[in-house]
Amino acid sequence: MRIDIWSDVVCPWCWIGKHRFQRGVELLGDAAPPLEIHWHPFQLDPDAGTEPVPLLEAYTVKFGGRERAQELLSHTQATAQGEGLPMDFGRGQVRVSTLPAHRLMWLAAREGDAQAVAEALFRAHFAEGRNLAATATLVAAGAAGGLPAARVEEFLAGDEGLAEVRAQVAQAHAMGIRAVPTFVIDGRLAVQGGQPPEVFAGALRQALGDRGGAAGSGGAACGPDGCEV
Repeated sequence: MRIDIWSDVVCPWCWIGKHRFQRGVELLGDAAPPLEIHWHPFQLDPDAGTEPVPLLEAYTVKFGGRERAQELLSHTQATAQGEGLPMDFGRGQVRVSTLPAHRLMWLAAREGDAQAVAEALFRAHFAEGRNLAATATLVAAGAAGGLPAARVEEFLAGDEGLAEVRAQVAQAHAMGIRAVPTFVIDGRLAVQGGQPPEVFAGALRQALGDRGGAAGSGGAACGPDGCEV
């Protein structure tokens, strides 16, 4: 069964949603179908550059004050930690463009393990506070998915995959995707947001029963204006 996931690697609900989806699959037990997972890029902050800006500073401007920014980060961190994810916004996270990370995901889908690279990128940002536009960070994430360091360095130094990633980002907007994560199951059922595992399990059962439509909406998600809490 094909699973298409639109996400951004700086979207906390995308990391939470990734793990909730995995737990939803586990709820099916022996009835779980073999899955073919495809990751697609979405940029929550397309205006971000490659020069790092402290995330709290960027959020203070975006959300109208330091107190509100800290409140949002604290709530999201607590939710993630409740899911067993080591999210820690005290690690010095920075605002940078995620385009290089999405290019790495594009490469991993063709030459490595995109699932492993996605997890490594989420962990690098949310748990370790690493710069997702830095070559060293991307080389380490690529290694998690079996990509040789020399290949990643060569890739990042050129523009291979750049046009394709930008086209995929544009395609997401053309499809009406305005928030992530968005999961499309078997090309027929859409589940938006970091839904509970039971919702994902139900959507998978629905797909196995060959009934189309929107399987889930209203879960916490991130859009260009910020993340729900």
